[in-house]
Amino acid sequence: MKLNFKELAQEIEEEIINWRRELHQIPETELELPKTASYLMKELDKIGLEVTNGLAKSGLMAIIEGTNKQAESKTFAIRADMDALPITEETELSFASQHQGNMHACGHDAHMAMALGAAKLLYQHRDQLVGDIKILFQPGEEGPGGAKPMIEAGVLDNVDAIIGLHIGSIFEELDNGEIGISYGATMASMDKFSIEVQGQGGHGALPNTTVDPVVISSSIVQELQTLISREISPTNPGVITVGEIHGGTAYNVIPEKVELTGTTRFIHEEDRQQISKRMEELTENVATGRRGKIKFDYQHGHPPLRNNRELTEYVATIAKEVVGAEKVVKIEEPTMGGEDMAYFLEEVPGTFFFLGSAKEIEGKKHPHHHPKFDLDESTFWKGTALLAAVSFNWLKEN
Repeated sequence: MKLNFKELAQEIEEEIINWRRELHQIPETELELPKTASYLMKELDKIGLEVTNGLAKSGLMAIIEGTNKQAESKTFAIRADMDALPITEETELSFASQHQGNMHACGHDAHMAMALGAAKLLYQHRDQLVGDIKILFQPGEEGPGGAKPMIEAGVLDNVDAIIGLHIGSIFEELDNGEIGISYGATMASMDKFSIEVQGQGGHGALPNTTVDPVVISSSIVQELQTLISREISPTNPGVITVGEIHGGTAYNVIPEKVELTGTTRFIHEEDRQQISKRMEELTENVATGRRGKIKFDYQHGHPPLRNNRELTEYVATIAKEVVGAEKVVKIEEPTMGGEDMAYFLEEVPGTFFFLGSAKEIEGKKHPHHHPKFDLDESTFWKGTALLAAVSFNWLKEN
């Protein structure tokens, strides 16, 4: 008898929602997530699972061993991120954050809850499970990055395929409850750069006796954009954003230096490598031409996220069975947002899909990373159903 994961997930819908609400109240940031990890360990223990903890400081791994597996059976992984953001919540929800200054404003609380739901369903039916399933809870997705250290800790050992999902309103074409499927390039790389522009300070009334780093910095900000408009293909997305400019101490003083920091985003790795090199060359030439100097630093974060086509097609097939073909939407254009799920997808075949879910507060659906961001809880069972159905059936058929 084929398992109906739609019905099974709907049966535990209230539990999934409750998990999300409890996790929403204890948001923690980056890699140190003691309360979140403790809560997840407690719930996984209730399900009946043993947990490996302390991965990337707070990450967890639970393994569901199928009792129907053969010697050649494979291992599938489900990944969920755990961390919150340093944002003061303004939702006025009854289960709002109890950690002042922190908030689950990106849906990771729901990711954890849906993964817990999948873990429960899969463990309950392990007697029919042909292979093993690893449930991975990863810290630090928002920064400084938890995927890479978890991989280094061995969580992908013997893993043959992996999936993850993101809930919310990242793609406008997704309505609540719809599943977004993306083939190939899906999300951008996420790097950080800093430029220290060194000049020669002096009186604001005598600029001719100075080397003005403010003017040099202004030129650099403008010139950086020509790297996007003139040095990569017009059909390839790319972003260079200067997000911070710091310099000066008084209105009538030309400072000694100005500091710029920002981010770059690319869908194509070759563009990422080319432009990161050209940024240093260009900024140094601009500064030298104005008698200044620079210190340039470029930090490579996670790479572009690319889905494996074969597994993505499989997820689309299962999604049509679980939620209906009319609720499965092909995402045509990638987003320039980044995700360190990309590291997992570099190591093993996998896919990252999307679940449309946004709740109105004061008549408006607020975006991710907003203090009034909230989710439509009626969509959660779909995430659990799809995570469980894909992993269970893939093992059975492979």
